[in-house]
Amino acid sequence: MVEVVEALERLKEPLVTDEIVRAAATPAERELAEQLTQANWSLVLPVISDSGVIALIAVGPKLSGDPFYPQDLDLLMTLANQAGIAIKNARLYAQVVLANEYIENIVATIESGVVAITSAGRVAMFNRAAERLTGLTADTVKGQPIEMVPACLSEPLLATVADGQPRTNPEAELTAGNARRPIMSTTSPLRDPDGVVLGAVAVFSDLTALKELETERRRAERLAYFEVLASGIAHEIKNPLVGIKTFAQLVPRRRADDRFIDEFTRVVGREIERMERLLERLGALSRPGRRPQYPLDVRAPIAQAVEAMQPTFDEKRITITTAPGEAASLVVGHHAELEQLFLNLVMNAHEATPPGGAVHVDVTHDAQRIIVSISDTGPGIAPELVNRVFDPFFSTKQRGSGLGLAICAGIAQTHGARLRAANRPGGGALFSVEFPMAPQPAKVDA
Repeated sequence: MVEVVEALERLKEPLVTDEIVRAAATPAERELAEQLTQANWSLVLPVISDSGVIALIAVGPKLSGDPFYPQDLDLLMTLANQAGIAIKNARLYAQVVLANEYIENIVATIESGVVAITSAGRVAMFNRAAERLTGLTADTVKGQPIEMVPACLSEPLLATVADGQPRTNPEAELTAGNARRPIMSTTSPLRDPDGVVLGAVAVFSDLTALKELETERRRAERLAYFEVLASGIAHEIKNPLVGIKTFAQLVPRRRADDRFIDEFTRVVGREIERMERLLERLGALSRPGRRPQYPLDVRAPIAQAVEAMQPTFDEKRITITTAPGEAASLVVGHHAELEQLFLNLVMNAHEATPPGGAVHVDVTHDAQRIIVSISDTGPGIAPELVNRVFDPFFSTKQRGSGLGLAICAGIAQTHGARLRAANRPGGGALFSVEFPMAPQPAKVDA
Protein backbone atom coordinates (compact mmCIF):
# COMPACT_ATOMS: atom_id res chain seq x y z
CA MET A 1 0.00 0.00 0.00
CA VAL A 2 3.02 2.31 -0.11
CA GLU A 3 2.15 3.39 -3.66
CA VAL A 4 -1.40 4.30 -2.60
CA VAL A 5 -0.16 6.49 0.24
CA GLU A 6 2.49 8.16 -1.94
CA ALA A 7 -0.09 8.88 -4.66
CA LEU A 8 -2.47 10.46 -2.12
CA GLU A 9 0.33 12.62 -0.64
CA ARG A 10 1.41 13.71 -4.13
CA LEU A 11 -2.01 14.40 -5.66
CA LYS A 12 -4.07 15.25 -2.54
CA GLU A 13 -7.11 14.18 -4.57
CA PRO A 14 -9.38 11.10 -4.51
CA LEU A 15 -8.06 8.00 -6.27
CA VAL A 16 -10.76 6.39 -8.46
CA THR A 17 -9.72 2.80 -9.30
CA ASP A 18 -11.54 2.56 -12.67
CA GLU A 19 -9.90 5.77 -13.92
CA ILE A 20 -6.44 4.70 -12.76
CA VAL A 21 -6.80 1.26 -14.38
CA ARG A 22 -7.83 2.81 -17.72
CA ALA A 23 -5.08 5.44 -17.66
CA ALA A 24 -2.22 3.28 -16.38
CA ALA A 25 0.72 3.77 -18.71
CA THR A 26 3.83 3.54 -16.58
CA PRO A 27 4.99 0.66 -14.37
CA ALA A 28 4.28 2.75 -11.25
CA GLU A 29 0.73 3.54 -12.42
CA ARG A 30 0.15 -0.11 -13.24
CA GLU A 31 1.46 -1.15 -9.78
CA LEU A 32 -0.92 1.37 -8.14
CA ALA A 33 -3.85 0.09 -10.18
CA GLU A 34 -3.01 -3.51 -9.26
CA GLN A 35 -2.86 -2.69 -5.51
CA LEU A 36 -6.23 -0.91 -5.62
CA THR A 37 -7.80 -3.78 -7.56
CA GLN A 38 -6.41 -6.45 -5.21
CA ALA A 39 -7.67 -4.52 -2.18
CA ASN A 40 -11.09 -4.22 -3.84
CA TRP A 41 -11.08 -0.45 -3.29
CA SER A 42 -13.12 1.48 -5.78
CA LEU A 43 -12.29 4.84 -4.24
CA VAL A 44 -9.61 6.17 -1.85
CA LEU A 45 -10.11 9.60 -0.25
CA PRO A 46 -7.32 11.63 1.43
CA VAL A 47 -7.96 13.12 4.89
CA ILE A 48 -6.02 16.39 4.82
CA SER A 49 -4.89 18.66 7.63
CA ASP A 50 -2.42 21.57 7.81
CA SER A 51 0.48 19.14 7.87
CA GLY A 52 -0.72 17.28 4.76
CA VAL A 53 -2.39 13.88 4.37
CA ILE A 54 -2.96 12.47 7.87
CA ALA A 55 -5.29 9.55 7.00
CA LEU A 56 -7.20 7.89 4.15
CA ILE A 57 -10.71 6.61 3.65
CA ALA A 58 -11.05 3.50 1.46
CA VAL A 59 -14.46 2.84 -0.15
CA GLY A 60 -15.42 -0.47 -1.71
CA PRO A 61 -17.64 -0.98 -4.83
CA LYS A 62 -21.28 0.04 -4.70
CA LEU A 63 -23.64 -2.86 -4.02
CA SER A 64 -25.58 -1.81 -7.09
CA GLY A 65 -22.47 -2.09 -9.26
CA ASP A 66 -22.86 1.51 -10.45
CA PRO A 67 -19.79 3.73 -10.75
CA PHE A 68 -19.10 6.69 -8.46
CA TYR A 69 -20.55 9.84 -9.97
CA PRO A 70 -19.13 13.37 -9.47
CA GLN A 71 -21.79 14.20 -6.88
CA ASP A 72 -20.79 11.06 -4.99
CA LEU A 73 -17.18 12.21 -4.99
CA ASP A 74 -18.17 15.72 -3.80
CA LEU A 75 -20.16 14.30 -0.87
CA LEU A 76 -17.45 11.87 0.16
CA MET A 77 -14.71 14.54 -0.06
CA THR A 78 -16.83 16.85 2.12
CA LEU A 79 -17.03 14.08 4.70
CA ALA A 80 -13.26 13.48 4.44
CA ASN A 81 -12.57 17.20 4.92
CA GLN A 82 -14.83 17.28 7.97
CA ALA A 83 -12.96 14.26 9.34
CA GLY A 84 -9.67 16.13 8.85
CA ILE A 85 -11.02 19.15 10.73
CA ALA A 86 -12.29 16.89 13.54
CA ILE A 87 -8.90 15.18 13.87
CA LYS A 88 -7.13 18.56 13.89
CA ASN A 89 -9.45 19.87 16.62
CA ALA A 90 -8.96 16.70 18.66
CA ARG A 91 -5.19 17.14 18.47
CA LEU A 92 -5.44 20.80 19.48
CA TYR A 93 -7.71 19.88 22.38
CA ALA A 94 -5.25 17.22 23.55
CA GLN A 95 -2.45 19.80 23.42
CA VAL A 96 -4.53 22.27 25.43
CA VAL A 97 -5.34 19.60 28.02
CA LEU A 98 -1.66 18.67 28.34
CA ALA A 99 -0.66 22.33 28.62
CA ASN A 100 -3.30 22.95 31.29
CA GLU A 101 -2.20 19.87 33.24
CA TYR A 102 1.41 21.03 32.98
CA ILE A 103 0.52 24.50 34.26
CA GLU A 104 -1.65 23.05 37.04
CA ASN A 105 1.19 20.76 38.14
CA ILE A 106 3.65 23.66 38.25
CA VAL A 107 1.24 25.92 40.13
CA ALA A 108 0.32 23.14 42.57
CA THR A 109 3.94 22.59 43.62
CA ILE A 110 4.97 26.19 44.34
CA GLU A 111 4.87 27.43 47.93
CA SER A 112 3.13 30.71 47.08
CA GLY A 113 -0.63 30.93 46.82
CA VAL A 114 -2.01 31.45 43.30
CA VAL A 115 -5.56 32.62 42.56
CA ALA A 116 -6.79 33.36 39.02
CA ILE A 117 -10.17 34.77 38.00
CA THR A 118 -12.02 35.25 34.73
CA SER A 119 -13.13 38.61 33.36
CA ALA A 120 -16.51 37.89 34.96
CA GLY A 121 -14.86 37.72 38.40
CA ARG A 122 -15.16 33.97 38.94
CA VAL A 123 -12.36 31.81 40.35
CA ALA A 124 -10.59 29.81 37.64
CA MET A 125 -7.50 28.60 39.55
CA PHE A 126 -6.85 28.01 43.25
CA ASN A 127 -3.68 26.07 44.08
CA ARG A 128 -2.82 24.00 47.17
CA ALA A 129 -0.81 26.79 48.79
CA ALA A 130 -3.82 29.11 48.44
CA GLU A 131 -5.94 26.46 50.16
CA ARG A 132 -3.46 26.18 53.02
CA LEU A 133 -3.08 29.92 53.53
CA THR A 134 -6.76 30.89 53.24
CA GLY A 135 -8.38 27.84 54.83
CA LEU A 136 -10.63 27.43 51.76
CA THR A 137 -10.73 24.47 49.35
CA ALA A 138 -10.42 24.63 45.58
CA ASP A 139 -13.57 22.54 45.17
CA THR A 140 -15.52 25.12 47.17
CA VAL A 141 -14.33 28.28 45.42
CA LYS A 142 -13.66 27.25 41.80
CA GLY A 143 -16.31 28.68 39.52
CA GLN A 144 -17.65 30.86 42.33
CA PRO A 145 -17.49 34.68 42.60
CA ILE A 146 -14.13 35.91 43.87
CA GLU A 147 -15.91 37.63 46.77
CA MET A 148 -15.70 34.25 48.56
CA VAL A 149 -11.96 34.84 48.91
CA PRO A 150 -10.65 37.27 51.61
CA ALA A 151 -10.85 40.93 50.60
CA CYS A 152 -7.07 41.46 50.61
CA LEU A 153 -6.99 39.16 47.53
CA SER A 154 -10.40 39.66 45.91
CA GLU A 155 -10.34 43.46 45.83
CA PRO A 156 -7.03 43.89 43.90
CA LEU A 157 -8.04 41.06 41.54
CA LEU A 158 -11.33 42.76 40.66
CA ALA A 159 -9.59 46.12 40.34
CA THR A 160 -7.00 44.64 37.95
CA VAL A 161 -9.74 43.07 35.81
CA ALA A 162 -11.49 46.44 35.70
CA ASP A 163 -8.53 48.62 34.67
CA GLY A 164 -5.94 46.11 33.44
CA GLN A 165 -3.26 47.50 35.76
CA PRO A 166 -0.89 45.30 37.84
CA ARG A 167 -0.78 45.85 41.59
CA THR A 168 1.68 45.06 44.37
CA ASN A 169 0.85 45.02 48.06
CA PRO A 170 4.08 44.60 50.07
CA GLU A 171 2.17 43.75 53.24
CA ALA A 172 -1.46 42.86 53.91
CA GLU A 173 -3.24 40.89 56.60
CA LEU A 174 -4.90 37.65 55.49
CA THR A 175 -7.65 36.41 57.81
CA ALA A 176 -8.45 32.69 57.72
CA GLY A 177 -10.96 31.78 60.41
CA ASN A 178 -9.45 32.88 63.73
CA ALA A 179 -5.92 33.01 62.32
CA ARG A 180 -4.29 36.11 60.88
CA ARG A 181 -1.09 36.13 58.90
CA PRO A 182 0.88 38.82 57.04
CA ILE A 183 1.21 38.30 53.29
CA MET A 184 2.79 39.97 50.30
CA SER A 185 0.78 39.85 47.06
CA THR A 186 1.16 40.84 43.41
CA THR A 187 -1.75 40.99 40.97
CA SER A 188 -1.35 40.94 37.18
CA PRO A 189 -3.84 41.03 34.28
CA LEU A 190 -4.25 38.08 31.91
CA ARG A 191 -4.55 39.23 28.26
CA ASP A 192 -5.17 37.61 24.89
CA PRO A 193 -2.85 38.30 21.88
CA ASP A 194 -4.88 41.42 21.06
CA GLY A 195 -4.41 42.82 24.58
CA VAL A 196 -7.98 42.25 25.76
CA VAL A 197 -8.14 41.50 29.51
CA LEU A 198 -9.34 37.92 30.01
CA GLY A 199 -8.92 37.86 33.79
CA ALA A 200 -6.31 38.40 36.51
CA VAL A 201 -3.98 36.34 38.64
CA ALA A 202 -2.74 37.01 42.19
CA VAL A 203 0.40 35.45 43.66
CA PHE A 204 0.79 35.82 47.43
CA SER A 205 3.31 34.58 49.99
CA ASP A 206 3.18 34.08 53.76
CA LEU A 207 5.44 36.57 55.57
CA THR A 208 4.99 35.02 59.04
CA ALA A 209 8.42 33.37 59.14
CA LEU A 210 10.07 36.52 57.78
CA LYS A 211 8.30 38.67 60.36
CA GLU A 212 9.39 36.33 63.15
CA LEU A 213 12.99 36.49 61.97
CA GLU A 214 12.76 40.27 61.81
CA THR A 215 11.33 40.39 65.34
CA GLU A 216 14.07 38.06 66.59
CA ARG A 217 16.71 40.25 64.95
CA ARG A 218 15.33 43.42 66.52
CA ARG A 219 15.08 41.71 69.88
CA ALA A 220 18.68 40.50 69.64
CA GLU A 221 19.82 44.03 68.80
CA ARG A 222 17.92 45.46 71.76
CA LEU A 223 19.27 42.78 74.08
CA ALA A 224 22.82 43.51 72.92
CA TYR A 225 22.27 47.19 73.62
CA PHE A 226 20.82 46.57 77.05
CA GLU A 227 23.60 44.12 77.87
CA VAL A 228 26.06 47.04 77.64
CA LEU A 229 23.64 49.39 79.40
CA ALA A 230 22.95 46.95 82.23
CA SER A 231 26.67 46.38 82.79
CA GLY A 232 27.20 50.13 83.07
CA ILE A 233 24.25 50.62 85.44
CA ALA A 234 25.40 47.76 87.65
CA HIS A 235 28.90 49.24 87.85
CA GLU A 236 27.67 52.75 88.60
CA ILE A 237 25.16 51.79 91.31
CA LYS A 238 26.99 49.07 93.18
CA ASN A 239 29.83 51.30 94.49
CA PRO A 240 27.65 53.98 96.20
CA LEU A 241 25.38 51.20 97.45
CA VAL A 242 28.09 50.10 99.91
CA GLY A 243 28.32 53.61 101.40
CA ILE A 244 24.54 53.91 101.69
CA LYS A 245 24.30 50.61 103.57
CA THR A 246 27.14 51.61 105.92
CA PHE A 247 25.52 54.96 106.60
CA ALA A 248 22.17 53.31 107.27
CA GLN A 249 23.79 50.98 109.81
CA LEU A 250 25.45 53.91 111.65
CA VAL A 251 22.42 56.19 111.78
CA PRO A 252 20.75 54.53 114.87
CA ARG A 253 23.81 55.30 116.99
CA ARG A 254 24.25 58.89 115.78
CA ARG A 255 20.80 60.37 115.99
CA ALA A 256 18.73 61.12 119.10
CA ASP A 257 15.33 60.97 117.45
CA ASP A 258 14.47 57.33 117.62
CA ARG A 259 11.28 57.74 115.61
CA PHE A 260 13.10 59.53 112.79
CA ILE A 261 15.90 57.03 112.87
CA ASP A 262 13.53 54.08 112.72
CA GLU A 263 11.61 55.60 109.82
CA PHE A 264 14.79 56.58 107.97
CA THR A 265 16.29 53.15 108.49
CA ARG A 266 13.16 51.45 107.24
CA VAL A 267 12.95 53.61 104.11
CA VAL A 268 16.63 53.39 103.28
CA GLY A 269 16.69 49.66 103.91
CA ARG A 270 13.66 49.15 101.70
CA GLU A 271 15.12 51.20 98.85
CA ILE A 272 18.43 49.42 99.15
CA GLU A 273 16.71 46.08 98.87
CA ARG A 274 14.86 47.32 95.82
CA MET A 275 18.11 48.48 94.24
CA GLU A 276 19.72 45.15 95.02
CA ARG A 277 16.89 43.30 93.37
CA LEU A 278 17.22 45.54 90.34
CA LEU A 279 20.96 44.94 90.26
CA GLU A 280 20.45 41.21 90.44
CA ARG A 281 18.06 41.31 87.51
CA LEU A 282 20.29 43.63 85.53
CA GLY A 283 23.19 41.32 86.24
CA ALA A 284 21.20 38.33 84.98
CA LEU A 285 20.32 40.30 81.85
CA SER A 286 23.90 41.42 81.22
CA ARG A 287 25.62 38.04 81.68
CA PRO A 288 23.70 35.49 79.57
CA GLY A 289 25.23 32.20 78.60
CA ARG A 290 28.43 32.33 80.64
CA ARG A 291 27.77 29.10 82.49
CA PRO A 292 28.65 25.69 81.10
CA GLN A 293 25.85 23.77 79.45
CA TYR A 294 25.29 20.02 79.41
CA PRO A 295 22.51 17.55 78.49
CA LEU A 296 19.74 17.52 81.07
CA ASP A 297 16.10 16.54 81.40
CA VAL A 298 14.17 19.80 81.11
CA ARG A 299 11.44 18.38 83.34
CA ALA A 300 13.70 18.70 86.41
CA PRO A 301 14.06 22.53 86.43
CA ILE A 302 10.35 22.80 85.57
CA ALA A 303 9.43 20.67 88.60
CA GLN A 304 11.64 22.74 90.90
CA ALA A 305 10.19 26.02 89.62
CA VAL A 306 6.63 24.78 90.13
CA GLU A 307 7.48 23.43 93.59
CA ALA A 308 8.97 26.80 94.62
CA MET A 309 5.84 28.66 93.47
CA GLN A 310 3.28 26.17 94.85
CA PRO A 311 2.64 28.00 98.18
CA THR A 312 2.15 31.28 96.32
CA PHE A 313 -0.39 29.63 94.04
CA ASP A 314 -2.19 28.06 97.01
CA GLU A 315 -2.38 31.40 98.77
CA LYS A 316 -4.09 32.98 95.75
CA ARG A 317 -6.31 29.90 95.19
CA ILE A 318 -4.87 29.28 91.72
CA THR A 319 -4.59 25.71 90.47
CA ILE A 320 -1.31 24.83 88.75
CA THR A 321 -1.07 21.55 86.83
CA THR A 322 1.76 19.99 84.84
CA ALA A 323 1.91 17.45 82.04
CA PRO A 324 5.63 16.65 81.76
CA GLY A 325 5.18 13.42 79.82
CA GLU A 326 6.61 10.03 80.67
CA ALA A 327 9.74 10.10 78.49
CA ALA A 328 12.84 12.16 79.33
CA SER A 329 13.06 15.50 77.50
CA LEU A 330 16.77 16.07 76.98
CA VAL A 331 18.08 19.52 76.07
CA VAL A 332 21.53 21.11 76.30
CA GLY A 333 21.56 23.81 78.98
CA HIS A 334 22.37 24.96 82.49
CA HIS A 335 20.05 23.73 85.22
CA ALA A 336 20.00 26.90 87.34
CA GLU A 337 19.41 29.19 84.34
CA LEU A 338 16.57 27.03 83.06
CA GLU A 339 15.06 26.95 86.55
CA GLN A 340 15.17 30.75 86.57
CA LEU A 341 13.58 30.84 83.11
CA PHE A 342 10.64 28.66 84.15
CA LEU A 343 10.33 30.34 87.54
CA ASN A 344 9.95 33.72 85.84
CA LEU A 345 7.40 32.36 83.35
CA VAL A 346 5.37 30.60 86.06
CA MET A 347 5.54 33.72 88.26
CA ASN A 348 4.36 35.83 85.32
CA ALA A 349 1.41 33.48 84.78
CA HIS A 350 0.60 33.63 88.52
CA GLU A 351 0.53 37.42 88.50
CA ALA A 352 -1.70 37.53 85.40
CA THR A 353 -4.23 34.96 86.69
CA PRO A 354 -7.10 36.07 88.93
CA PRO A 355 -7.96 34.13 92.14
CA GLY A 356 -9.67 30.84 91.37
CA GLY A 357 -7.99 30.61 87.98
CA ALA A 358 -5.63 27.97 86.60
CA VAL A 359 -2.12 27.69 85.14
CA HIS A 360 -0.97 24.70 83.09
CA VAL A 361 2.58 23.64 82.21
CA ASP A 362 2.91 21.22 79.31
CA VAL A 363 5.95 19.45 77.75
CA THR A 364 5.57 18.09 74.21
CA HIS A 365 7.88 16.74 71.51
CA ASP A 366 8.11 16.71 67.76
CA ALA A 367 10.82 15.32 65.47
CA GLN A 368 13.51 17.84 66.45
CA ARG A 369 12.17 20.02 69.23
CA ILE A 370 11.01 19.95 72.84
CA ILE A 371 8.28 22.49 73.51
CA VAL A 372 7.45 23.76 77.00
CA SER A 373 4.16 25.68 77.17
CA ILE A 374 2.86 27.73 80.12
CA SER A 375 -0.77 28.86 79.76
CA ASP A 376 -3.02 30.79 82.14
CA THR A 377 -6.65 31.85 82.42
CA GLY A 378 -5.91 35.54 82.83
CA PRO A 379 -6.99 38.39 80.53
CA GLY A 380 -4.31 37.60 77.95
CA ILE A 381 -2.02 40.05 76.16
CA ALA A 382 -3.30 43.06 74.25
CA PRO A 383 -2.66 42.30 70.52
CA GLU A 384 -0.62 45.48 70.05
CA LEU A 385 1.69 44.47 72.94
CA VAL A 386 2.41 40.84 71.99
CA ASN A 387 5.64 41.77 70.19
CA ARG A 388 6.84 44.03 73.03
CA VAL A 389 6.47 41.84 76.12
CA PHE A 390 10.12 40.67 75.89
CA ASP A 391 11.55 44.17 75.59
CA PRO A 392 13.72 45.17 78.59
CA PHE A 393 12.04 47.65 80.97
CA PHE A 394 8.66 47.18 79.27
CA SER A 395 5.93 46.25 81.74
CA THR A 396 2.15 46.58 82.05
CA LYS A 397 2.35 46.11 85.82
CA GLN A 398 2.22 49.13 88.07
CA ARG A 399 5.28 48.13 90.11
CA GLY A 400 7.00 45.85 87.61
CA SER A 401 10.61 46.36 86.56
CA GLY A 402 10.04 45.04 83.04
CA LEU A 403 13.06 42.74 83.24
CA GLY A 404 11.54 39.34 84.03
CA LEU A 405 10.48 38.38 80.49
CA ALA A 406 13.54 40.10 78.99
CA ILE A 407 15.72 37.85 81.16
CA CYS A 408 13.65 34.86 80.01
CA ALA A 409 14.27 35.82 76.38
CA GLY A 410 18.00 36.16 77.04
CA ILE A 411 18.20 32.75 78.75
CA ALA A 412 16.21 31.14 75.93
CA GLN A 413 18.48 32.70 73.32
CA THR A 414 21.66 31.40 74.99
CA HIS A 415 20.12 27.92 74.98
CA GLY A 416 19.34 28.07 71.26
CA ALA A 417 15.63 28.14 72.13
CA ARG A 418 12.84 30.35 70.84
CA LEU A 419 10.49 32.02 73.33
CA ARG A 420 7.07 32.98 71.97
CA ALA A 421 4.08 34.82 73.42
CA ALA A 422 0.51 34.45 72.20
CA ASN A 423 -3.10 34.39 73.35
CA ARG A 424 -5.06 31.18 73.82
CA PRO A 425 -8.21 30.83 71.67
CA GLY A 426 -10.29 30.35 74.82
CA GLY A 427 -8.72 33.30 76.64
CA GLY A 428 -5.54 33.82 78.62
CA ALA A 429 -1.89 34.03 77.63
CA LEU A 430 0.34 31.25 76.29
CA PHE A 431 4.13 31.34 76.54
CA SER A 432 6.06 28.60 74.76
CA VAL A 433 9.77 27.77 74.74
CA GLU A 434 10.99 25.66 71.80
CA PHE A 435 14.28 23.90 72.58
CA PRO A 436 16.37 21.99 70.05
CA MET A 437 16.48 18.38 71.15
CA ALA A 438 19.82 17.29 72.65
CA PRO A 439 21.85 14.97 70.42
CA GLN A 440 21.31 11.34 71.32
CA PRO A 441 24.37 9.57 72.72
CA ALA A 442 26.01 7.22 70.28
CA LYS A 443 25.22 3.53 70.83
CA VAL A 444 28.20 1.33 71.67
CA ASP A 445 28.11 -2.15 70.15
CA ALA A 446 28.58 -4.89 72.66
